Amino acid sequence: MKQLKRAAIASAVCALISVSAQAQSGKDNLKTLQQMKVATADLNIPPVPQEGKNAEAIRNNLKKIKLPPGFKIELYAIVPDARHMAVAPSTNMLFVGTRKTRVWAVTDRNGDGVADEVKAFAPSLNFKVPNGVCWTRDGFLIVAEHNRVLNFPAAEFFYEGPDVAVIEVVPQGKLIPEDEESFNHGARTCRVS
Repeated sequence: MKQLKRAAIASAVCALISVSAQAQSGKDNLKTLQQMKVATADLNIPPVPQEGKNAEAIRNNLKKIKLPPGFKIELYAIVPDARHMAVAPSTNMLFVGTRKTRVWAVTDRNGDGVADEVKAFAPSLNFKVPNGVCWTRDGFLIVAEHNRVLNFPAAEFFYEGPDVAVIEVVPQGKLIPEDEESFNHGARTCRVS
């Protein structure tokens, strides 16, 4: 019994060390990516499944929506926790912010109006409520997080890998005073004008 408890404690400690190392790694990745260097070797970013029970349930709900003549509604993509969306100016890619820890890149390579792939964008970074996504006139993706603003100058061309060059416009904790942070009212939006 004591060996079982020791094994459980050792396992929990290893898990905490692993989580701590991952969090530290994500923090270091920002500095690495700011220097336009590679932060991770794993190029495999798993896509979000676009078929299955969830997609079928959404399609069934869409059939119930009544639209005026000449209009139709169809499922474009399954994007977990989708919030704000921004269409890339050159490639018509869709970038989607969330109130969680991900920004999603949605591609429709054949232009048929249905997403071919949904993948995490810049997964080597630790996003914190990256709700607001928008584009500058010169094609830079801006991500407004809970208390930070990031700029990705080549997002629509280098979205397929885990590492994307980034500029920290407003560092973590400097957008608003940290003591005024509120999870319920902390989802930022952005508009470049």
